[in-house]
Amino acid sequence: MSGIPSNIDIKEFVDRIVEDGVMTNAEHDMLMHLIHKDGKIDDDESEQISRIFRLMKVGKLKIIDAVRSEFDRKRAEEGVADAIEVDDSDV
Repeated sequence: MSGIPSNIDIKEFVDRIVEDGVMTNAEHDMLMHLIHKDGKIDDDESEQISRIFRLMKVGKLKIIDAVRSEFDRKRAEEGVADAIEVDDSDV
């Protein structure tokens, strides 16, 4: 995935995903790569996976089948000014 370093912290990457409330297929693939690159899922990774599922369950995160640039273009055309602000502290 362009623009995302492969050594990014899992929490930081998930923060970027939930910031606007959507995850693309490419972001999902990158997340899976980051989680599985050492061959085990540790507690921090498990917590981020749970966080994603909690946000999806309450409707604060959606998986989209598109590239982010296309999603952002459509969002701009529809007049949505800013990204969705996500507060997952209560989830």
